[in-house]
Amino acid sequence: MQPQSTEDWLLGKAARSAGSAPPALGTPAPGTHLSAVVDVIASDRVPLPPPPGRARLQLAGVLTQIGCGACLLVGAIGIVLAPQTTAGRLAPVCAWLVLAMTGLVFGGLICRGGLGKLIVAAAIDAGFGGALLALDGATLRARLEILPASQLGAIARALGGVGGALLATAVLCLAVAPHGRRYARWFRDAAATHTALPLPRGSAYIIPAEHRPASRRRLYIVLGGLAIGAGTGFGVVVSPAGPPGSRARPELLGAAASAVATVDGGAPQVLAGDAGTAVAIESALPVEPTPAAAPAPAPIASVKQLLAAQHAAIAAADRQQLAELMAPAVFGFGALADEVAEGRAAVVAQIVRDLGPVPGRFTVESTSLAIGEQRDHAWIAEQLDIAAPGTVPRHVAMSELAAAIDGRWQIIALHWATPIDDAVAEQLAIVGGLPAPAEIADRHDDDALDRAIRAAFASRAAFVAARSARGDAFNLGSGGERAKGGAAIKRLFGKLNAQIQLHDGARVVAGSAWDPAQRGDPWIGWAAVNVDFASQTRGGIELDQTFRVLAIAIREGRAWKLVQTQWSSVAPAR
Repeated sequence: MQPQSTEDWLLGKAARSAGSAPPALGTPAPGTHLSAVVDVIASDRVPLPPPPGRARLQLAGVLTQIGCGACLLVGAIGIVLAPQTTAGRLAPVCAWLVLAMTGLVFGGLICRGGLGKLIVAAAIDAGFGGALLALDGATLRARLEILPASQLGAIARALGGVGGALLATAVLCLAVAPHGRRYARWFRDAAATHTALPLPRGSAYIIPAEHRPASRRRLYIVLGGLAIGAGTGFGVVVSPAGPPGSRARPELLGAAASAVATVDGGAPQVLAGDAGTAVAIESALPVEPTPAAAPAPAPIASVKQLLAAQHAAIAAADRQQLAELMAPAVFGFGALADEVAEGRAAVVAQIVRDLGPVPGRFTVESTSLAIGEQRDHAWIAEQLDIAAPGTVPRHVAMSELAAAIDGRWQIIALHWATPIDDAVAEQLAIVGGLPAPAEIADRHDDDALDRAIRAAFASRAAFVAARSARGDAFNLGSGGERAKGGAAIKRLFGKLNAQIQLHDGARVVAGSAWDPAQRGDPWIGWAAVNVDFASQTRGGIELDQTFRVLAIAIREGRAWKLVQTQWSSVAPAR
């Protein structure tokens, strides 16, 4: 016998009250209206306690549906953008979509109450939230490798926000579980007795049973289809044509298109580029086999060509390209506490180590640049954003001394550091989180320059007096602060409530070491020192910090003057 639904029972009862035969099961009697059903219920109602409120259940259900809808969107975008070349790669995305659709359905079921529904919804919310928060840059890059780093960074932040919201929704589902049990119990009692629910106007209406489950299923299908369709459309719009392996990311081109030249067989090489643009270039052309004899390095006839070539070598983490830009006896400070190197091979290894695992290619963008030049020498201060695909860019502060030796520009000394905000550095120093940099041993090849460097870092007043007044003088602070012009730098340090002094030794090298024209009469040089900086925080705490400093000095008349300095805190040694 076919079970009788609540609606059939109500319509039959209304017909019997009117003196007519009850309708066939599932068929309303002619002329029987909802008003008659309401009247019958109102006349034969068994009172029950008022129903528990559903506001908290509805909130948990709506938030679950919104979160799972966002996950449907993410999964649909992933199907289009992710490099799905095998069924093994496609299966996780399909499972993600199925689970998101399940969460969408259970979000609607939460409104009926019930402990099981709330636990399932909470588990789905927590699973998605944890997965999105645990999605690191490397995984995101592997999944969406065709997008530029800037877009991947924004996507990572958005996914983190959705993940946090889903975890909060999971907590809410568990918090309202007792209330959901009470509502489900009341609902079962009302359904068993066919009890009417009073409305605010004093009339009556049937219990909130599930009269049309087919229409609800259609609603879920429509919502899921809209999310998948929107995600697919978005993925198609942002995805460039062609297979992932042949796509050239647009942020790598920019003004550096003018930096490509053809040498010996048409291989593209970066020769020049403008600061403030990405100069790492990827070619979609087939890669020719490496010739047996590598071509001679292209001439670097200007500072800008040197910087463009340096950016390209950093982007590829290419040891050979980096080595070609370095003087044989180049000196280098690295970002870590133990990174002090001399010699081409040691400095190149230090830079590659600081870059970390090579993803195939980094993007390199210059965000600020200052250059001072005199007699085929240049002092350079630059800030770079370096990013692997799918990661947030890392900020690097870099200063250099470069010189044209035999018509080719090379790097004589460089300082590579990660800027640390002053407030953060102070807090780390207070708790002992900033390590002391590696010791610098005393070594120099020019007595006058060595005395000038030691005098300049003997006190703050001496440092101010030792600064050149040139307009192209520059100071790069440990937090990324920039000060240009000798007069401005003198005012800045003259106002500081701090004292400085050398921490240990000084490595001092005059221009005669690399430039034959300066033998016997050097006019430019560099020094690497550790400097103690004693100051007082805003809270009145006496604080001593040791900074690593690369200083570049030129001779003005009979005195040596500082034209560029870079200060940096250091990260712990590996």
